[in-house]
Amino acid sequence: MPKNVVYLMCQILLAFALLSGCRPVYYGATSIVTFEDNEKNALVGRDYRIVISQVGEPTDITLDKSGTMKWIYEVDEASSNPLEVLSSLAVGLPLKRKILMVKFDRNMHVISSHIERSETNVVGLIGRVNHRLKQLEAKKRVKSVLHKLDLLNVGTR
Repeated sequence: MPKNVVYLMCQILLAFALLSGCRPVYYGATSIVTFEDNEKNALVGRDYRIVISQVGEPTDITLDKSGTMKWIYEVDEASSNPLEVLSSLAVGLPLKRKILMVKFDRNMHVISSHIERSETNVVGLIGRVNHRLKQLEAKKRVKSVLHKLDLLNVGTR
């Protein structure tokens, strides 16, 4: 095989690798990636089980002092572009976030929902480890709350 054909094939393979690496990689509740502002009102008045079936398990759950529960669905979108490796080491891992917050009343029905979009950089190895530890703590909190809700649901039947 002539050298210029091999060289051309290598260039084509490199171009494919770079183009396929530009797709975003999603971390978190990927079910809300396509969830838009007009769909958030469809959740109002629904039971928590319907929310789980439509959107999935939340990434985090918080409780207000008034007793209202807020479910947070968070998607981190990181570019998998290999050309951004050097800039991510210097500046930090660039993350675009899409956050869906769903508030429940005491009867576990949705009273409101809100979508936010933000951009942030997770800087350095310590920042990445800290981000991952927070995600693990949130996952434990979610499992605990959902388990309690299932026990309450079984007890009321």
